[in-house]
Amino acid sequence: MRSPQPWLWMLALLLIAPCAGAGAAPFPTLQAERAALDVRLAAGLAAHGPEAVALFKQAVAAGERNDDRQERDLYARLAGLVPDFTPALRRQAGCELQLGHHPQAVLLARRAVELEPNADNLESLAMILATGDGATSAPAPDVQEAVSLARRAVALAPDSLYAEVALSHVAVVSHDETLLSEASDSLIRLAPDEPQGHFYRAVAQALRGDLSVAEDTLETARGKGLAERQAAPLLHAIRDARPWYVRILPPLVWTLGIWLGSLLLLLLLGTFLSQAALRAAGRVPDQATGSAQGLDARLRGLYKAVLWLSCLYYWLSMPIVVLLVLALGGGILYGVFAIGHIPVKLVVLVVIAVGVTLVSIVRGLFARGRDVDPGLRLAPDEEPRLAALLREVAGRIGTRPVDTVYLTPGTDVAVMERGGVLSQLKGGSERCLILGVGALEGLKIGPFKAILAHEYGHFSNRDTAGGGLALAVRRSLLTTAHHLAAGGAAAWYNPAWLFLLGFNKVFLRISQGASRLQEVLADRWSAFTYGAQSFEAGLTHVIRRSVLFNAHVKAAVTEVVGANRPLANLYAYRPAAAAVSDNDIEFAIQEELNREPSPYDSHPAPVDRFRWVQALGVSGERSAADEEELWTLFRDREAVERRLTVQVRANIAANHGIQIPGDEKVA
Repeated sequence: MRSPQPWLWMLALLLIAPCAGAGAAPFPTLQAERAALDVRLAAGLAAHGPEAVALFKQAVAAGERNDDRQERDLYARLAGLVPDFTPALRRQAGCELQLGHHPQAVLLARRAVELEPNADNLESLAMILATGDGATSAPAPDVQEAVSLARRAVALAPDSLYAEVALSHVAVVSHDETLLSEASDSLIRLAPDEPQGHFYRAVAQALRGDLSVAEDTLETARGKGLAERQAAPLLHAIRDARPWYVRILPPLVWTLGIWLGSLLLLLLLGTFLSQAALRAAGRVPDQATGSAQGLDARLRGLYKAVLWLSCLYYWLSMPIVVLLVLALGGGILYGVFAIGHIPVKLVVLVVIAVGVTLVSIVRGLFARGRDVDPGLRLAPDEEPRLAALLREVAGRIGTRPVDTVYLTPGTDVAVMERGGVLSQLKGGSERCLILGVGALEGLKIGPFKAILAHEYGHFSNRDTAGGGLALAVRRSLLTTAHHLAAGGAAAWYNPAWLFLLGFNKVFLRISQGASRLQEVLADRWSAFTYGAQSFEAGLTHVIRRSVLFNAHVKAAVTEVVGANRPLANLYAYRPAAAAVSDNDIEFAIQEELNREPSPYDSHPAPVDRFRWVQALGVSGERSAADEEELWTLFRDREAVERRLTVQVRANIAANHGIQIPGDEKVA
């Protein structure tokens, strides 16, 4: 690959000039060579008297102090004292060059060559001619002469580092890549452990366009002691000379690798924690409590940390996903226009897909949850006996009772907290019990206490407090996915869609694993408080009622819609024919009780939960009141069921457009 940047020549000249100026000694080897030369020159001057030797030594000392003016004057006096001593003229010329007196430097260097055309004088004149006057570049004739002089110097002294340095310098000035390569190879041959030869070779390789090789060679020079002030500019120039797509490829690969590797790490952590939680669930705790202790407490802490990291990963991933979408869309458009034939339909589709994706991501990032009632609000004073039972169970667990009960048509039983993060942390949030009326048929008070103790266990363990960040991530993820699907951009070739699918699985594995551990601890609260038998009876009843109620709703709604009948009380309605047989219902119940849980389930398998609470060895106590049905705590069962039936009819109308009449009076 040829380098398209002619300014690399100028940079190379600027980098080489400070270490290759006339009379300079950039290598330690050259410094030693020059010191030995000074000793020989001083010995040769002894024949001209002590004054000549003294002047020479004073000039050398001035040069070591970088006092160019005094050094020049001393060499001028020495040249007047010993006219045929050309090293004085040569070094005086070098001082004049450093002082900015280029014409005087050229005259002195030429005079030295005329008196003695040896390698030292030739390379000195070559360097001065190639350097120019400082304000402008050297004229072409001077450059050509400098190349010729440097070649003659190398021919006369093939083992001279000075000659090879001069040849390297004039090669750069003349833009001769071949000559620079030859000179750098010779420098490495003469001084393989010196950095400058490798530096010149890196310059030559960069000028040829072999940028990767040049960078490796420059690293070799740095390893041999090349000064950073020389290495850094050339390294930046080499990297900048690469095409933009080559420059961004390594950091892009690293970024994507770290990004995807982090997702894999989160998945592995979630898998490990899930297995550890299952093992911990089977162990009997040291204390008769459902509070996290020992290994359970450590697992909760790890789950919390990993869940927080997962949320952070999601938010940090969004800019990467946006860049990937833009890069893919832009790359397709670039390729289309580069071909020359522009398929308008493809261009429009790409633009729309990218636009839909970006809008969906923005909507997901700014999605906000709506605080709506999960069911019909039941104030505590509406059902005093139920409220008393709620307070009784809360007292047994040692936590604050619920503030509000929400009745729902189905069979779900759960708790939640409403209010901001600060109110939750301060214990001032609204505690809510969601009670599915469909689960109350045949439910005894004793098993209900066990169910309620489980839910209060979540409050006691602070499972319902906080979690706002995880909820925000889930809301953002689902909102983005919904808008992608609605806009037709939910496809395998869309990086945003692929990321959402992958992250959702990882996030579910982690968050649901944490939820399973919370369920195990809440089960212990229930078993230690009311016994394993009551807990098993309560959970079994809810599972059984869920299957039965779903079958009942299907049969009842199908019948009333088909016959155009009113539906005043869904729960009391008895359809003429069941939607499914009793055998099918029993099979579904047993299947649910014995199901094999997936890594994405929020609850462990019921049979496992039964086994774990039985291992606690607590029987609990049951009173005669515990055998009464829960409905006895309500003042007017039918009114409650009719109110929920109104909600069911409204849901059917909203979701399916089917209007079912009712003839009840709603309080």
